[in-house]
Formats: sequence, structure tokens, C-alpha cells
Amino acid sequence: MDPAPHPPQIYRLRTPNSPTSPKICRDLVALLLQVTGHPQHADTAGLLVSEIVTNVNLHTDSLAVRLEVVLRHDRLRVSV
Repeated sequence: MDPAPHPPQIYRLRTPNSPTSPKICRDLVALLLQVTGHPQHADTAGLLVSEIVTNVNLHTDSLAVRLEVVLRHDRLRVSV
């Protein structure tokens, strides 16, 4: 019998939509990847998240940014 798959690790953050939001979200994603054993993806994922959150800050009237990070052993999903 195959061992049961590990459930995904889900992290959520809500931050005000401000000029500091991209750095906060970027640093959170990079740190999560570092501490969960995926350091090779931290820089790229952090950069992509920073770009998306910057777009939210520059091009929306939203008062908050909601970030969700779902980690599985072989993939990462980020929703902003």
C-alpha cells in the first residue's frame, strides 16, 4: 500500500495595499520556500510575487492585498 500523500501546507496573509506590500509578500514567499526545503525556488517565486503585488498596488483601488501560498511536495501555488 502506498503511503498517504502529505496534505498541502496553506499559508495566508492579508496586508494593506501599500508601497511596502510587494516586499512583505515577496519576503514571506521566499522564507516559506527556504524553511520548507525548496530554497532553489525562493528567488524566482519571490520576484514573481513582488511583480504581481506591485501591479495590485499600482493599478487597483483595493484597500488590502490577500496572498495565499499552497505548498505541496512537488509544486507551489500562489494566489493574489
